[in-house]
Order: sequence, then structure tokens, then C-alpha cells
Amino acid sequence: MREKRNKEIETGLLAKIAKPRPVGTVQNQEITDYIGSYLERLGYETRKIPFNCKVWETKESFLVIDGNKLTLQVCPFSESFAGTRRAIVVRNLGELERVECEGRILFLTGDLAEEPLQPKDYPFYYPDEHKAIIDLLEAKKPSAIIAITGETSMNGLKPFHLMEDGNFHIPVACLDKEIFSEIEDKVLEKEMELSVVSKKNIATAYQLIASKKAANPKGTIVICAHMDSKYNTDGALDNASGVATMLYAAKGIESDRYNIDIVPFNSEEYYDPQGELIYLEELEKSDKQVSLLINIDTVAHVGSKVAVASFNFNEQEQLELDDIMSSCTNIVSGQPWYAGDHAIFAFGGTKCVVISASDLFEGCLAYTHCPKDSIDLIDAKLIENAAQFICKVVDAWAKGAFLYQL
Repeated sequence: MREKRNKEIETGLLAKIAKPRPVGTVQNQEITDYIGSYLERLGYETRKIPFNCKVWETKESFLVIDGNKLTLQVCPFSESFAGTRRAIVVRNLGELERVECEGRILFLTGDLAEEPLQPKDYPFYYPDEHKAIIDLLEAKKPSAIIAITGETSMNGLKPFHLMEDGNFHIPVACLDKEIFSEIEDKVLEKEMELSVVSKKNIATAYQLIASKKAANPKGTIVICAHMDSKYNTDGALDNASGVATMLYAAKGIESDRYNIDIVPFNSEEYYDPQGELIYLEELEKSDKQVSLLINIDTVAHVGSKVAVASFNFNEQEQLELDDIMSSCTNIVSGQPWYAGDHAIFAFGGTKCVVISASDLFEGCLAYTHCPKDSIDLIDAKLIENAAQFICKVVDAWAKGAFLYQL
């Protein structure tokens, strides 16, 4: 029976979802419909709430220095550029403050390109150091930016994208720092040809909300996992695995004391978190009280276990959660992390559980956001284990095992 169930996950849920599905693309819409139909067959009432977004495409982009053509990685949602300009290099915030670079190609390296920058005015997290860099770049008005980046611990891209922001209106591309080290002495004040090919179109995407309502609910339990992906990846680990777990759990969840919301957030990988903002607005309009939120993100990596971390649980509640964990197969305690859809709820005091791969920060992330994130990285058995754990937690919550939270 277990073999059969695993096959259902591998050939059904995962195969349907593990495809490139950035917000607003045709496949994103098709997968939204598939998830909705799946949940409707399980007896959930579904709503699709539309929102406007941008879809992006790019083609070969390059820089030509002294006759040598270097391939560039265009940052998603960048503006386009084609022309010849003089270049200038800046390495830290002080140099950026002093530089005069209007109308030039600006190379960002050193301290300015150590990590991806948050999108402008991102509503949940926009650190001051990122804002300072972005504000200066806009004030300095270069014709284009080439970020010198390498590897990052947060995904498998090399070079990683310095920014992904449809609200930043300067062309941005990235060049690997190892390549830059070979041509750095040829850059300063040189005329060079630059081509950044980038196109954006307005599209419509949908935030799906699926619900089962109790007659006299004590609150709402939310099970969520982001369904969208980055460009140029199947997004199997990140996060077809989480969506498959959420859907598989939805089959076994039963509660007549709490409303159940199943929410495949659609825009977690997008520069504007419209899906999450829509759901927060829906909660406010309906005056729903979220008693517990369980978020699944990047789970079921081959060779790992299922890691569980909690937020805002008191000591007794944590003991109950630990007891459930110990009764389940392949479930272990994990470290809390905040770069996901649970964060805004956790910061607001909601009791949250986040479920991910036990090796998330020790190798798993190195496959994400790039073509390496394919379905062969997924262990379907772990999806089943995670779904069973979720069902046990929801069942215990509904039966009052977590009475301390009321």
C-alpha cells in the first residue's frame, strides 16, 4: 500500500507541479487550476482571487570588452539596454556615495554585491543597508549596472542575481566574480558594448484559497505552501515538494471544531508578495482568527529527514508537539527560520509550525532557484511522512491536546 501511495505522489502530484511556474505564466495558471480541482474533489470550497503581475523573459545578453564577448545573467524583471558606454567600478557604500556615474555602466563589486538585495519597499522585510544601496543607485542614475557576484548560501545560482525587482528601473545583469577578476584591469574608463535583453508583460495571476468550515469554529487552522517558482527551474524541492505535502495532508485532515484553510501562496518567489497580502486582507475582512499555521517549504530532499520548527509555542505546547514528532517516522526537530510565508504570522504572534528538509542549510538550498532543482531530488516517502505528521498535529489540536492555547 505504501508503494502505491508513493507512486501517487511521484507520478501525480509532483509530476503535475514540478515545472517552471513563475507568477502569471501559463503554467502557473494551469497549476493553480489543478490544485483547485484537486481540493474541490476533497470537499473544499475554493476561491481564486485575481491580481495583476509581470511576467518576464530574456535572451542572450553580453558585454564586449576589447573584442571579448562575455555572457551575462540578466536579473529577472530588469529593464533592457543596448549601447556603448564608459564603465566605472565601485566596491563599497562610501565609493558609491562619492562616484559620479550618470550615463555610465556601473560595475558593483565587493561589499555592494555580497548578497541578494531585497526588492524596493518589500512589505515584510526591507533592511536599511539594502535601502541605502538601492536609494543611491537610483540617485546616481547609471545607464546600466553589472553586479559582480558568485555563489550564495541561499540558492544554487552562480552568479546569483543581485536583485529581482520590477520596481527598480535601471538595467541590471550579473557577471561571475571569477571572470571579472580576469578582466578587471580592462574595465576602468573603457568604452564597452553592453546588451541586456529583457522583456516584461502585464499578466493576471490568482491566489487560491480552499476552505472547510466548521459549524461553530474555535478558530482557523491554516496549512500553506508556496506554489510558484523562480524562472528557469522546475522548482521540485522549492516548492513542489511542499505543495504535494500540503495536498496529500489535505486528504487526511478532519476537524469539526476548526475551520481549515489550505493556501498555496502564489508570489513567494516574486518581488511583490501579492498572494500573501491578499490572504491577509481576506483574514481581516472575514475576522478569522488563525489559531495555528503550518507552512511547508523545501521538504523531502533525498537523504534528509523532515525538520519541524515552531514559533510562539509555550513550554507545554512544545512538549505536546515533541510527543507527536516522536510518534512519527522521519520527523526531527529543526531550527526556526524566517524566510518564508510563515514569517509575517510568526512575527505577529500566531502559533506557527514550519516544515522543511533537515539539511535545508547544509546542502539542500544549493539546488534551489536553478535548473538543478529537479524531481529526482525528491523522496516521495518523506512527503508522505510529513503529511502524516501534519494530520496528527491538526487532529491533536482539534481534539484539545493543545488546550493550553485556548
